[in-house]
Amino acid sequence: MVDFHNSGLQEPPLADMGSENLFIEAHAPDVLDKYPVYRVLNESVIHEENSNRYRIRSSVPDEEEAKELADSYLTSIDELPDDSYIDRVHTTQIEYLNNESRSIVIDSVVPMFVEVSYSRLIDGYPVVGPGDSISVCFGDDGEVLSFSKTWRELERSGDVAIVPVEVAIKRLNDGNGVLRSGNFIGSVSYVDEIQVGYFSDISGADQEFYYPVWVFRGTDSCGNPAEKYVSATEEIYQQAVGVGDEYIDGFYYSLDEEELIV
Repeated sequence: MVDFHNSGLQEPPLADMGSENLFIEAHAPDVLDKYPVYRVLNESVIHEENSNRYRIRSSVPDEEEAKELADSYLTSIDELPDDSYIDRVHTTQIEYLNNESRSIVIDSVVPMFVEVSYSRLIDGYPVVGPGDSISVCFGDDGEVLSFSKTWRELERSGDVAIVPVEVAIKRLNDGNGVLRSGNFIGSVSYVDEIQVGYFSDISGADQEFYYPVWVFRGTDSCGNPAEKYVSATEEIYQQAVGVGDEYIDGFYYSLDEEELIV
């Protein structure tokens, strides 16, 4: 069943979840009458890596220093898009355990590199999915160990209305209209954040347009972070269902130009 505990949402019709529960504790955002659709013009793909990336180092930059280094480096090579933002800083390290202890005790930790990752916003809406990402890794003294970027150039191509959040929740509950993604392949059992965003497929995919999606973030049944994306465009959903797809394998469907609100 779907539980709208303190969510402030109007409860939609319940779907048969079998033994699974979808618990929602989130406020849905106010929606616009229509949302932009973006046409993909081209895709930039860059990958550079130092062969010494995976080795032990005496130290690596801390989080704030790594952010400054990443912004400075990307600006210097003209690869920092205006619509990008830092969404994660992670240090890869080796942990040495104390084998004499009956419990897991970490004796020491040595770093290998720190990675700064960027995501994208389109007019304030998050871009989700495996595409549109930038990553820079640093070692000792701010040495750049790797740089990767996949980023699509877009142009606005009209507008489209989206389905209400109640419809999207029911489809999430049913497992229909959910976009396939390389990340978070499990189910979402608890939702604490709901947004409207845009889905970006994996680099190299034949994606012609960016359409709005409903984004559900929370955790799976084990408490691990999880998120799912449900098509927010009725026409795209109907095309997928019409060919028997419960999951939408990327946005390989498209609207006719006359279906867009220009």
